[in-house]
Amino acid sequence: MGLICALLRGEAPAWPTGGEEGSAEIFLGVARRNGVTPLLDSKFTDGRLKEAWPQAIWQACRADARSEAMHELAQRAELGRVLAALAEADVAPLILKGAGLAYTHYPRPGLRPRSDTDLLIAPDRRGKTAAVLAALGYRKDQGVEGEFASYQATWSREATKGLAYHLDVHWRINNSQMLARTMSYEELAARAVPLPALGTHARALAPVDALLFACIHRAGHVNAPYFVEDVGQSGDRLIWLYDMLLLFSRMSEAEQDEFAALAALKRIKSICRDALQRTQDCFGTPIPPRIVAALNTPGPAEPSARYFSGGRGRQMVGDFFAFENWRDRARWLAEHAFPPPDYMRGKYPSAVGTWLPILYLRRLGTGLARIMLPGDAGERH
Repeated sequence: MGLICALLRGEAPAWPTGGEEGSAEIFLGVARRNGVTPLLDSKFTDGRLKEAWPQAIWQACRADARSEAMHELAQRAELGRVLAALAEADVAPLILKGAGLAYTHYPRPGLRPRSDTDLLIAPDRRGKTAAVLAALGYRKDQGVEGEFASYQATWSREATKGLAYHLDVHWRINNSQMLARTMSYEELAARAVPLPALGTHARALAPVDALLFACIHRAGHVNAPYFVEDVGQSGDRLIWLYDMLLLFSRMSEAEQDEFAALAALKRIKSICRDALQRTQDCFGTPIPPRIVAALNTPGPAEPSARYFSGGRGRQMVGDFFAFENWRDRARWLAEHAFPPPDYMRGKYPSAVGTWLPILYLRRLGTGLARIMLPGDAGERH
């Protein structure tokens, strides 16, 4: 990981000699799971660096960059089609994470790989959004549903063999109850910025909001890893940290101060402080002393600090008590413990004919194991 960070910082580290056999393959595996091979390709334009590094590495990075550029062209056209159809139905989604940053902060969109496009919609537009996506040929993936269990749904469309489009539609910014209401669609939409490269209907988060969102997203994966090729990636996935590097380093002083002030107002200073510190550790991101002081100033207790002071069990306790009444707490527990039967049958396809209560007991056992052994649960891409 250190070699990758050094390259992304613009340094020219020497390839270590005498490493274990297959170390180039190991390096590429780590780089791909962290989503940075196209970025590494942009660093290998230095001929002297290419001469000093294994040909297999820079050639693979070049191939990945070309593939991602082609994939981006297809994704761009499809996203424009989706946004236009949603606009006709009076749905105005905000583009989140990599799909937006690719066009606002990266030199070329293909340098920001992503497996899906994340959209944030107003909660009262869920039905209209579902109808539009279904009409466009998308199908909703199976997932845990309910009023509180999940605030997102994944929709997929297979265009041709080997090419599929995936949309993660959110109506709150995070599934964690401690984070879900930190920023609403309405306040983010009021400050959103246009993305003309993706059409007249495309809007992304304003830079300050995008950085706050990136910090919250990272925290959400501290106890729920992001899986790539069945290998769990923590919140320190390098492409996410590089997003934060670009966001923070391009902010004006006023924007940086606004970021720190909002982090305090929304009681997520610990999340933001930890994210910026990790970004600085990897890429040397310059963080002005006044921002460090602002994020370190004592203030009201922050429930979200549980993400860094305990495992998944402590996080779930925090989510449980984030509700204001026992009715909502009970419903949250029930939705997690007893998803719809169709979801359970899809979750355990090998258990065809198994009595449904047995499947719920199996789910309970798996859930307890994940709480006791954090790191098993998470998104798979």
